[in-house]
Amino acid sequence: MHRFGLLKAPGGTSRSPELYQKLWSGHPQSKHWSYQTLDLEPGIDWVRWLKVAHDQGWSGFNATVPHKIDVWKAVLDRTPVAQAVGASNCLVRTELGWQCHNTDADGFWLAWQSAWGNYRPEHHRVWLLGNGGVARAIAHALMERGFEVLVFARTPRPNFFGLNQMSFSATAQAPKPDLVVNATSLGHGRQSGLAPEVVWPPLQGGWAMDAVYGDEPSLFEVQAAQAGAQVLDGIPMLEMQAKKAWDYWSSMLGIADF
Repeated sequence: MHRFGLLKAPGGTSRSPELYQKLWSGHPQSKHWSYQTLDLEPGIDWVRWLKVAHDQGWSGFNATVPHKIDVWKAVLDRTPVAQAVGASNCLVRTELGWQCHNTDADGFWLAWQSAWGNYRPEHHRVWLLGNGGVARAIAHALMERGFEVLVFARTPRPNFFGLNQMSFSATAQAPKPDLVVNATSLGHGRQSGLAPEVVWPPLQGGWAMDAVYGDEPSLFEVQAAQAGAQVLDGIPMLEMQAKKAWDYWSSMLGIADF
């Protein structure tokens, strides 16, 4: 039996278990795989916890806020993307321990690109709302592909790839983007009904993406649609993240595609 899990804070729910069940459906070996959520308090001794998990035979983990940075700090074997982003949402078992991956970057990019159809970016410019761990991954993915990234946030943070971080109100003077991404927590959980205070330009032909998801469209998504944008919620990104994580896990386990 290969066991996989989601490292999350207590409370709330996740769609990750059902995503993996869907991803594994029909595979002849799927009965030998399990995926479960693990509620863990922030600030635990991750080095010790991960050693115990390795000894217990776990095969891989996803990690979500608030554990992404702490897990990254606890595991020194990191892919170049995880190293650049400074956070990990995917751990792959190795012979000696764990390796940090970050699938937020590829998950974001694949989710947006797969929705294009005949669309091609006109300005190669993105407004990125937020400057946390997910925002760092998205900024990395975009800069690697030659996009100009304009960052808007409530409070600047150090070492954000050298990018200038502006207030949300600065969107009033910002040049038009191909895409606006909400990588803040505004609009979800305890902050449902809220949205970054963006001054929306006409976005007919452009895009907006919420990096997280909920049962109903967020205020950000509603405002983006009113501005004329094509809107994606966080589900496509989550699905692509799961696929990338499974690529890493199945490669490690020597499991063939089907």
